[in-house]
Amino acid sequence: MENKERQNLANKSVLAAIYYLEQDEVTESEHEKTKNLLLKTISRRNIAVYDGENIRFKGDMLTDSNITTSFIQQVRNSKSANFSNKDFFYHGLYYLDNQGEFVVITREPKSAFNEQMFSLLKILVIVSLVGLILIYLFSRYLGNIAYDPVNRIVDQIKTRDRNSFYEPLKEEQSYAEIHDLIETYNRFIDRLSQNFQIQKNFIDYVSHELRTPITAILGTLEVTETKDRSSEEYKNTLRSLKQYSLDLNDALDQMMILSGAKKSFEFRPTRLDEIVWEVAEHGILYHEAKINVQVSVQNAELMEIKADAKLLELALNNLVGNAIKYSNNRPVHIELYEINNQLALSIKDEGIGILKEDIEKIRQNFYRGQNSKDYQGKGIGLSMAHIIFNIHKIEMSLEENKPYGTVVILKFPTF
Repeated sequence: MENKERQNLANKSVLAAIYYLEQDEVTESEHEKTKNLLLKTISRRNIAVYDGENIRFKGDMLTDSNITTSFIQQVRNSKSANFSNKDFFYHGLYYLDNQGEFVVITREPKSAFNEQMFSLLKILVIVSLVGLILIYLFSRYLGNIAYDPVNRIVDQIKTRDRNSFYEPLKEEQSYAEIHDLIETYNRFIDRLSQNFQIQKNFIDYVSHELRTPITAILGTLEVTETKDRSSEEYKNTLRSLKQYSLDLNDALDQMMILSGAKKSFEFRPTRLDEIVWEVAEHGILYHEAKINVQVSVQNAELMEIKADAKLLELALNNLVGNAIKYSNNRPVHIELYEINNQLALSIKDEGIGILKEDIEKIRQNFYRGQNSKDYQGKGIGLSMAHIIFNIHKIEMSLEENKPYGTVVILKFPTF
């Protein structure tokens, strides 16, 4: 608006210059027309024309202390100049005429301009306040719409108790971000539920595995102290107690392996075929299983590996035990062979197999396949074996044994 005022004042300066300085060069009618136009736009009391000596030559403007010699000289140098104070806008125009060099200065009161600016300020303030109020109300409205799914989720969570804590959240009408939030929450709750179930299974396993040898020890002691025994009977009792203690120690070792608490192991050169024969013998004697062992290794040096023999035997016993149990005592085939100068072991059974959706989870602690509900177990055999094989850097893979059953393939590291 200030620029517009200055431009209008510059046009008035040109009109004033023509009126005062071109009178001798135009007709009387043209001069009269210029006069009428000038009077419509600006009062002659706001016009001053200065000659080459900076003396007021024409115009009815009274002496104005704001118009200084330096300003007049600035107009001569720049051909035009502007300035303003709290009361007026000023404009100076350098005008060359046949009568000499002149400076035409016009001014415009600021009262009307200030009134316009104040009116605009009021309009801006009112519009801003109304706009802020409308934005606030509209944002609250949109916020209620946007957060309605979140509020419904919060309400669902508030109703959860220990019996319904693991139920998934349900939300049909929601946008993508809320849908992702619900899915993430449900996955988190599902994993939390699995962890609690693992903890429960672990406690059940601990209580069962520890209770059996402890009960046997206490029962043996109670029977022994009921009457005097011979030296030989006491020796048999001590042997039984020693065996129960060893079973208890083995159970503790297994729990420490499952929990990851045990870190130190005894790795020594060990013949894998000897461990395999012991495992096969154990299955035949204790489970009356039909186990076929085939050795197809040409390089006998591959048979010697660095391992904790006791742990490795435990892992293989778990695999063979699963093969016997889940195949209802059908034949189990164990083969030692070599692939590209690398020792490998396969255990094939003719059992119920492992469902495809269980393949990725079957190695987890206490996880049992969906098709194994008719068989007793706690879901630790395969997970225990998996942990032991990882300790030995043995690669274990599970495959389908067509037409039915499972094949466990172990690839041993080369040393």
